[in-house]
Amino acid sequence: MFGYIGPEKGELKVRELGEYQAYYCGLCRTIGRRYGQASRLTLSYDCAFIAMLVDAFLPCRGCEKRRCAYKPLKRAQMMAKPSEGLAFAADMNVLLSWYKLRDNWSDEKRVFSAAGALALHAAKKRAARENPRLCAAIESGVAALSAIERKKTASVDAPADAFGVMMRDCVRCAPIDEKEAKAVESLSYNIGKWIYLMDAWDDREQDAKSGSYNPFLACGAEKERAAFLLNRTLNEAIKAFDLMNLASHKGVLENIIYEGCVNRTQTLLNRGGKHEQQPV
Repeated sequence: MFGYIGPEKGELKVRELGEYQAYYCGLCRTIGRRYGQASRLTLSYDCAFIAMLVDAFLPCRGCEKRRCAYKPLKRAQMMAKPSEGLAFAADMNVLLSWYKLRDNWSDEKRVFSAAGALALHAAKKRAARENPRLCAAIESGVAALSAIERKKTASVDAPADAFGVMMRDCVRCAPIDEKEAKAVESLSYNIGKWIYLMDAWDDREQDAKSGSYNPFLACGAEKERAAFLLNRTLNEAIKAFDLMNLASHKGVLENIIYEGCVNRTQTLLNRGGKHEQQPV
């Protein structure tokens, strides 16, 4: 995944920060338990958010002390107990990581990506067996997005929409109460668009050097257009989030949506770079 969805940790209460870290570590442990230790290297902040979101409509199951396999000399730390949200996010994490690595190899012939996809192949096959609907949604979404990118479409909206649709179709496979489904789907669609736009704007310089497709470069969009699209998409995600009736993780999820995503947007837009117009 991309790693743009995360909390503004300095604004979290101590209890909330512990809650988030417990879910992040819990997801890492769940990935390892379901798909092997090597698969834990694909751990994504974005999927930690998905895990908390899926579990947020039920009372919190609490945490338990566990030792980290990657840090065996450290004391046991709090990890979220096994849950449907963690299992679903683990499946999604592995599948998205494998498809991203495969496409990086197919499009740009990155040797590291080929090696990563090969290392994850068994985990991907297992995840496809565990959650065939989710695998089909990701495969269909990746195919639609790849078709747009291969045509080098001079549009920012088309590829962002394709990625948003894929994220929406993914959460349709999650164990979420039907009463909350529409709001979660709308949030996922818009946060998916936001992720794609963030990544595309972030990669402009690298893509310009390598000649890779980038929608902002393809249509000549400047910072003002990027800011409009990012803020509009994020506002739509916030509207959907405000419709949800959360039973747990409310403080952490509010922090991620209202502060983490908003601040990351502004940080990226203000970072500068040679693609911005310089004052005359």
